[in-house]
Amino acid sequence: MKHYESYVAESKARRRRQFAVGLVGVVMLATLAVTALMVFNPPAIARAATTSSAA
Repeated sequence: MKHYESYVAESKARRRRQFAVGLVGVVMLATLAVTALMVFNPPAIARAATTSSAA
């Protein structure tokens, strides 16, 4: 039974680690997308920023 418990614990840790890595990847991609938008289309970002802050 002890082997099974350690297997379950390892499985949970692996799942948690994969989730964390995936989350970091999503944040990095979002940051990259926003940066690309700012580089290639600055006026649209400025408009969006002023619109959201005015609301």
